[in-house]
Amino acid sequence: MIYINLLIVFIIIVFIHEYGHYLSARFFKAKITDFSIGFGKPLFQFIDKNGTNWKISPIPLGGYVKIKGLDTIFQKNQGIEEEGSFQSLKLYQKIIILLAGSVFNIFSAWLVLLFFYFFIGIKSISPEIGEIQKNSAADSSGILKGDIILSVNDIKINKFGDIPKAIGDNEYIFLELLRDNSIVKKSIQLKFDKKLNRKIIGITSTSNIINDQFNFINSLKESLYFIPNYYYLSYKFILQSFNDNTLTEQLAGPIGIVKMADQMMLDKIAGVILLFVIISLFVGLFNLMPIPLLDGGHILYFIIRRIFSNSLPEFVTKVYLAVGITIISFLFIVVTYNDIFYK
Repeated sequence: MIYINLLIVFIIIVFIHEYGHYLSARFFKAKITDFSIGFGKPLFQFIDKNGTNWKISPIPLGGYVKIKGLDTIFQKNQGIEEEGSFQSLKLYQKIIILLAGSVFNIFSAWLVLLFFYFFIGIKSISPEIGEIQKNSAADSSGILKGDIILSVNDIKINKFGDIPKAIGDNEYIFLELLRDNSIVKKSIQLKFDKKLNRKIIGITSTSNIINDQFNFINSLKESLYFIPNYYYLSYKFILQSFNDNTLTEQLAGPIGIVKMADQMMLDKIAGVILLFVIISLFVGLFNLMPIPLLDGGHILYFIIRRIFSNSLPEFVTKVYLAVGITIISFLFIVVTYNDIFYK
């Protein structure tokens, strides 16, 4: 069941990406000849009234939208005069069509997050105190097991994970606790922990799970915050991996994704939603990278061509394509190797 859910998630993400290209191309009256989910000989296909051949193919590793003239974009002046050709479009129209797939991926991830926060909520650890570390700041201040932290420095605490954020770099903190239906207030000087290399209260959480339900405004704020935060944390992770010379070991392909999915409880709705969001955000950003053969690479190519008044020497285009093929091939080899030997 887990792998079926993963396959469905991936197919939906591919469809959303390609549908973004499709709708934007239709908007600019470009002729779309094919819309395919998967590769290989079609298992099912039909031609709609606009002449687009819709296909479902057996190899579910991606998909494509074939726009008239798109296969000649690296050939100078090919198809420029043909009505409905991609080559005949203005530069901004080409860029919008190429951006649309990634925009649809990121937008759909945000919509799903908004739905998730508002209708389902997030399971998190209760702010109830589990254990008190001996000789800690909490121990010295008379904090007891079972106390529930209501606020830290007047910052409301909804879950245990909110506590470190509220403490920040402060050495002195003011706690408001709930104890036996009474409010207890404590002023605490934190103690430095050498192992953690930071000041701590000296408490642990319980295993009590609470469900954070958000109103629409908070759901909107949380979902909008999630996306840039996800990209920022990904950037920090990549930078750290680069500094540690472990970047190539962190890359994963289809097998690695399957293993990750197995750890995310895809039999649970929350796991399916989280995987959809993560892969959608990854696909959206990755396709915008200025690597030849990707959407971002196509955009870069068209901008370079415009700068040189569409008079790029043929050898430059060939080198550009060769670089793209080399990078994509290298990534494919690395992720396949990691899938087999590391993941």
